[in-house]
Amino acid sequence: MSLCLRACLAGLLVWVPLWAQVPFHHSQLGDKTNGEEEAINRRVQWFAERRGLDSTPNPNEYWRKAITDTQSLAAETGSRSPGAIWVPRGPASMTMLSWDMGRVAGRVSAFAHDLDDDQLLYLGTASGGLWRSTDGGNNWTSIFDQVGTQTIGAIWIQPGSPKTIWVGTGEQGSSCTGYMGMGLYKSTDGGNTWQASNGAGAGRLAATSVVAITGHPTDSQVLLVSGERDCVDQWDAPGGIFRSADGGGSWTKVLSGYVNDVLADPENPGTFYASIGRWSSLAGNGIYKSTDGGLNWDRLENGIPFENDVSRSRIAMAPSDSSILYMLSYGSAGGLFRTEDGGQSWTRQNANACEGQCSYNLCLDVHPDDPDTVLVGSIRFALSTNAGVNLNYLTSGWGGGQKVHQDTHVVSFHRGTTGSPANGNRFWVGSDGGLWRTDDGGTNFVNLNANLNITQFYDIAVHPDNPEIVLGGAQDNSSSRTTGTPLWNVTIVTGDGFMNLFDPNNPDIAFQTSYPSWNGSGYVPSLVRSYNGGEPGTFNWLSMDGIPTGEPWGWVTPLANAAIGGTTDTAIFVGSNRVYRSVNEGDNWTPISTALSSDQISVVHAQSTGSDVAVLVGYSDGKVGITYNGTAASPDWQDVTGTLPSSWVADLAMDPDDTNRIYMVRSAFGGAKLFRSDNSGGTWLELGAGLPDVPANAVAVDPLQTSRIFVGNDVGVFVSEDFGANFVPFMDGLPLGTVVTDLEIDDDPYWLTLGSYGRGVWQIALTPSDLGVEGGPNAETCSGRGVLVSVTATGGSGSYSYDWQVAGGPDTDLDQFDDTSLANPTFTPSVSGQYTLRCTVSDGSGSASADVSVSAGNSLELLWVASTHWLETTGSPGWDPQLDLDANGRIDLLDLVLRVNNPACDE
Repeated sequence: MSLCLRACLAGLLVWVPLWAQVPFHHSQLGDKTNGEEEAINRRVQWFAERRGLDSTPNPNEYWRKAITDTQSLAAETGSRSPGAIWVPRGPASMTMLSWDMGRVAGRVSAFAHDLDDDQLLYLGTASGGLWRSTDGGNNWTSIFDQVGTQTIGAIWIQPGSPKTIWVGTGEQGSSCTGYMGMGLYKSTDGGNTWQASNGAGAGRLAATSVVAITGHPTDSQVLLVSGERDCVDQWDAPGGIFRSADGGGSWTKVLSGYVNDVLADPENPGTFYASIGRWSSLAGNGIYKSTDGGLNWDRLENGIPFENDVSRSRIAMAPSDSSILYMLSYGSAGGLFRTEDGGQSWTRQNANACEGQCSYNLCLDVHPDDPDTVLVGSIRFALSTNAGVNLNYLTSGWGGGQKVHQDTHVVSFHRGTTGSPANGNRFWVGSDGGLWRTDDGGTNFVNLNANLNITQFYDIAVHPDNPEIVLGGAQDNSSSRTTGTPLWNVTIVTGDGFMNLFDPNNPDIAFQTSYPSWNGSGYVPSLVRSYNGGEPGTFNWLSMDGIPTGEPWGWVTPLANAAIGGTTDTAIFVGSNRVYRSVNEGDNWTPISTALSSDQISVVHAQSTGSDVAVLVGYSDGKVGITYNGTAASPDWQDVTGTLPSSWVADLAMDPDDTNRIYMVRSAFGGAKLFRSDNSGGTWLELGAGLPDVPANAVAVDPLQTSRIFVGNDVGVFVSEDFGANFVPFMDGLPLGTVVTDLEIDDDPYWLTLGSYGRGVWQIALTPSDLGVEGGPNAETCSGRGVLVSVTATGGSGSYSYDWQVAGGPDTDLDQFDDTSLANPTFTPSVSGQYTLRCTVSDGSGSASADVSVSAGNSLELLWVASTHWLETTGSPGWDPQLDLDANGRIDLLDLVLRVNNPACDE
């Protein structure tokens, strides 16, 4: 196992399954009173495993190249959606039923406010970009859309220069899942434009993620940042502190380790503090201090845990007295510690300051005027007014009375300047649910999630008759629904929400899923059903009767359905390592397959085929199975894996007009991302030229133009007009670096909808591409000898017919073609001369034509020239007389003519 995976998943149990450690009864799903540490670990593992992040050297290099390649390809090819752009459909936050916390949005990772204007706020998110508010958080604007990554780790407003904003990309504490970081960025105009500040060559900032930023109080050219190098350089470089002496132009590494914080002492310029330690107890862990501008560092060890006694740690400095600092840590000797002498000695104030899951959520801050008042955050957040000895939690446990969503990543007291004093009763709290503020020391809270579109969706479902109605399952914010407004509604509280379905025969029936649950003897999928179109509060748990325990149910339960032709019934399918079916709306389930693999099924795709249902299944190890009689008592399954690579099957799709044509995308680095079979999986073609080399997550076939294929990946959306052979970006209006997890197409109205892991749901109005035909290369041959000619059709319906004619030439007889109805027939000119061949392509609603020119020479006319050339060639160096003889040892003059005068005819 890699060092990265050991670090980022330390303490994570191997798949047994996970739920053997965390029993969830139906009544407990979504109950996070005691935290959800194993669920958090499993989420991290799922994200890394499906992409191969635990086994791919340097995935961040793939990401960076994917961004630059996508930008270049977009510039070359221009817009593929003329007149239409992607439009965000929310959630511009979600109502949390009637819970006191109000709206929820998604995971907050960083926060800063302007010291002179506390209405000017900057908010960083896990994978939803960077946002700015000019009215105290009532309204937000995304300001990082085209940089190339949507994951933010740190924000620092340079003191004395409020328009200078430094942003570190890559989420803090995310390890391999933070492979999308692109280093450090700087804005000098308050966030309107951004420039990379990563140096180059030997002075490059060698970090995938930047999670802390500070600067020298009296020398603006000296900067210190903490950068992580998870999953880089064969996983063996944890990063550290990097120093710049030229304002970010070049960087030098001055300290190694998993660094969480870097603080500057404003009263003693040149003095800095840092905390090291993340997932595991390692030899280098502890609190460090530098007194020479960050060049050299010493570990502080008097009264404070270090090395193997501490894992993750955070530090905060009292603004009113820089000699007072606090350390919040977890580990065998963790707790809340305080120093009053600049770190020379420490005292443990509280041994139980970590409420839980502190490898995931851990933060603290100190009151601007009172060094004895401190905020501590883990699952919930607490305020202490006696230097941490007693902690007063300011919100109740998980439930309707919780004022602020738990899983706390940011606590930040108000800061001020001489002209704008600090207000110690005001502070902000950022969590997995978004951002809140209090103005009265924590008695009341203001919800600031109004229009933040930062939800991390695993999956979405679009209503078959109304694409404005969408269901979604989100990371740590349950399942939700919209009827066309930006404000969504949570439908049922489940912790993480996953897969979603509408019944195609009766869309009032809707399904959503969550973690596998305990049924009294083991773990089974957790499905809920609504008979009211998924309205909030109308879902009820299904008993999953017929599904046994003890099978490898994945973190995300694969789920699909399809209408059974000729009936009003719908077949629903779920998968462990075999497939189960229900035909009575999920009340009862029947196994309909054996296991193709001991690994879990990663995706199920179902599609109506007249009177039956075709079912495709993909596995986490790359296997693919198919049946065309999915409603039979014992469906006939075929293992069609063939030559497909052994990596995670992310999605499957079937051509609605030709069920023999199927598509598969894989979530992996290296090799093709898209595969197509035109014979039901008998053979597979590697396709997808133009797709960047990052994991692909979704594939969809345009139902009105089946030659048009859409692929969603970790960078955005791409489109092919030629059945998946070639792709270009399809991202007008979409933030670059949006992790697209699902794609759904509705034919009336003609919309494409995407679900993303961090930027919510987006839609774009589609228009059919015009039918286009391009003639193949012009050809040369000789009379009496055949040559292959071809045309390529794109756009239109995707279902093409061909009709070849001889539009010009010495002989227009169609018998010169072997078949005039092919895209690439053979043409054999009867006499010499110039021919213009015209192919008319029809798609059922229109037609287009293209020409191919053929030049045919006369062999006898060229005989004398060829003979002369042959006589001049014989005996020359390299001449082989055997090349000029036929099988009987005689000179073949006709063949000689063809080779000498028209090489294209040489066989």
